[in-house]
Amino acid sequence: MSVGILGDRHSLQIGVSATTPRHRSQFDFDFVAHSAPRETANLGRVRAPGVERSKAQDPAVTAANASARAKVLDWARRSIDLIPTSWLITGAGAVLLATTAVFGGLEAAAVDPTPVVEVGETFAGSDLEMTVRGVELRGKLSAESAQTLVFPDEDKGERILVVTVDVVNTFDKPRPSTANPAQSPVIDGIRIEGLDEKGDVFRADDGERAPRLQPDVPARLLLTWVVGPDDFHGGDEIALTLPDSNHYVGQSVRRGDYWQDVRVGATLTATIDEVSAP
Repeated sequence: MSVGILGDRHSLQIGVSATTPRHRSQFDFDFVAHSAPRETANLGRVRAPGVERSKAQDPAVTAANASARAKVLDWARRSIDLIPTSWLITGAGAVLLATTAVFGGLEAAAVDPTPVVEVGETFAGSDLEMTVRGVELRGKLSAESAQTLVFPDEDKGERILVVTVDVVNTFDKPRPSTANPAQSPVIDGIRIEGLDEKGDVFRADDGERAPRLQPDVPARLLLTWVVGPDDFHGGDEIALTLPDSNHYVGQSVRRGDYWQDVRVGATLTATIDEVSAP
C-alpha cells in the first residue's frame, strides 16, 4: 500500500493505492477545503472506475421511471372515473356557452322568406309549375264544352269563386291534380284566405273533374268554391297560398312516389273580377 500527500494552503489531496494478491482496487479521495469565505466544500467525492456517470442509462433506473409513470396514469384514470357523468356534461356545456359568448353568442339560423308572386307569374313547387291567371266571381260556370260544372243555390244567392291556373307537371310520371289529405301538395292545395275547405278542380276545356296531369303537358284548370252572397265581391283583394312539398319514394310499407311535408311555397294577392251571367 502506498500513500501520497499533496497540498498547499488552499487544498489537501490524499491518494491511497492498495494491492492484494487476489483483488486490486484503486480509490481516489479528493478532499478540498477552500479557505475562501462563503465557498462550499466538496467533501468525499468518490469515483470508482467502470461506473457510468449518467444513471439515466441504467436499465434499472429506466424501469423504475416507467413504473412510476404507469402508476400516475392509473391514478389519473381512476380519479376521472369517480367524477359523475352529469358533472362532465355540465362542465362541457359551460365551456361551450363561454366559447359562444366570446364569439358573439348563439345566432338563429337564417330562414328564407316565403316567396311572393303576382298574377301571371309562375311558381315551381311540388314538381309542378303553377301560374295563377286570375280570380273571378260568377253566377254560373261551364266548361268550354258547355258542360255545367258547379251548381250554386240561386235562391240563397250563392255564387262561384273561380281561380284559373295554368299547370305543368314537371315530374316524369302522370300525377293527380287533387289529394285526399287536408293539406294537399297539388292543385287543390291552392288555398284562399278565409276559406277553410279545399276547392274543386276541373279542366277548363272539357270539364273533367280532378284530372290527371301528364308529364310536361300544359293544362288550364279551374279551382272553384261555392260562396255566400256576402262572402266576396268584385274588386276585393284576396290572398292565396300555393303549395310546396318534398318528393319521396316508398321502399317498404308505402311504395311508389309520394309528396309530403306540405307547406306554403308562395303567396299571391289578386283582385276579384265579377263576371255577369250571360
